[in-house]
Amino acid sequence: MRVVLVSSPGRSPAPHWSHAASAELARELLAGGADVEWFHTAAIAGSPPEPVGAHARGIVAARRVALHRVGAGMHDLGLERALADSLRQRHADAVLHVGLGAGGSPNVPWLADRMGSRVFAVVRSAEVVCQRGDLVDRTGLACTRHDDAATCRVCCTRAWWGQPHADEFRNRWDLLLGGLLSAEAVFVEAAEVVERLAALGVARRRLTATHDARSIAGRVLGRG
Repeated sequence: MRVVLVSSPGRSPAPHWSHAASAELARELLAGGADVEWFHTAAIAGSPPEPVGAHARGIVAARRVALHRVGAGMHDLGLERALADSLRQRHADAVLHVGLGAGGSPNVPWLADRMGSRVFAVVRSAEVVCQRGDLVDRTGLACTRHDDAATCRVCCTRAWWGQPHADEFRNRWDLLLGGLLSAEAVFVEAAEVVERLAALGVARRRLTATHDARSIAGRVLGRG
């Protein structure tokens, strides 16, 4: 069984949580007998923490853009091309996108599905619903209006000349939802955030509250 992992760059130069999570998932998948290829998508070039036995390919993410440039931050043609080329050359039974919503391309799950792979996603819900990625507004308070594009527009405006249009946020949600709807299962961090993604439009039956690598690997391998 061949499994392709795709991690996400995040919004800062520091390693994104999806990198360590992907490395742990790769180890569990390898232990289960899978052939693993990992697209280590990072904000800057660097060597991924390659699990022994996995083929890790470093992908430098598209240039990081300012927070208010919502639409521009939803593109990574380099990653999409690399993934498509890999899947054309050798079919993957499953593609697992870790950190969807934290930069990179929202099209990875859709692309994998169209090319015949089973698709899975591991997400932190705040990164999916919030352009800032933390559900903390510009004043430092917890945000409870993450589904209101007008509010998001104000929250992500740096200056009067850098104001994103409300439709950019709606398009962002639609693109991420389209990716998640391609997934057989979406793994979220806790039971209490399931409703957050269900409100976005993800069917509750697709949502599983765990980030445990062994449980996720078992599901991907068809053993859980």
